[in-house]
Amino acid sequence: MTKRMYLVDNYVKDFRSTLIKTETEGLVLKETYFYPEGGGQPGDKGTLFINDQAVKVKNTRIKQGEIIHETDTLDFPVGAEVEGKIDWKYRNILMRSHSAQHVLSRYFQFNYQAETVSTQLKAAKSRIDFQPLGKITPEELEKIANDINMILAKNLPISIKTLPRKEAFSYLREKKYQIKYLEMVPKSIKSIRIISIGEYDFAACAGTHVNNTSEIGKISLISTKNKGKLRERIFYSVS
Repeated sequence: MTKRMYLVDNYVKDFRSTLIKTETEGLVLKETYFYPEGGGQPGDKGTLFINDQAVKVKNTRIKQGEIIHETDTLDFPVGAEVEGKIDWKYRNILMRSHSAQHVLSRYFQFNYQAETVSTQLKAAKSRIDFQPLGKITPEELEKIANDINMILAKNLPISIKTLPRKEAFSYLREKKYQIKYLEMVPKSIKSIRIISIGEYDFAACAGTHVNNTSEIGKISLISTKNKGKLRERIFYSVS
């Protein structure tokens, strides 16, 4: 199984590894910093350098527990040395968007008693679905964006730690994390990765994040869309 180095350090752009398997869709490495799509976050793109050949990684995803670096070129020997290079511009905007999503989700939890029920991060425009939540007016949307940008401007540190399952659940309940998400964690998961944003937000998350809210930049709330009874979708971007 691939060692998931992206869980430890979200800022590594280049790394060395070994090819351990080829699949019909792509290549499996001994360790990788490429993030596989999941939790509403797209998989990383980039390049693998193998035997003096540059191979484009179109996407990264998990298949039956294996991390697949999707490529068009598969004809490489197992055991070959690999240099990986992440498309940093693409990854960085997703990191910023993901950290912004956590702040937005907490804001709506505190101020509207609305839970995040779905997220989708994209480089150009991301979205969050909240429930229960009624229609948000353009005036409210502007105020929320201003409030969020004031929070981001506080330069809150964003940190990562991993706790044993039972301890993590107690900690996250104390910090008022959404309980329904904890109930969805498979019993086979024995440790939980926790993302903390200052003293503002605490969440279980396997995604990539920046180190400080100052790196997010400014958030723009673009529009809203009703997705059913008391379910509202909010589109946003970071710049």
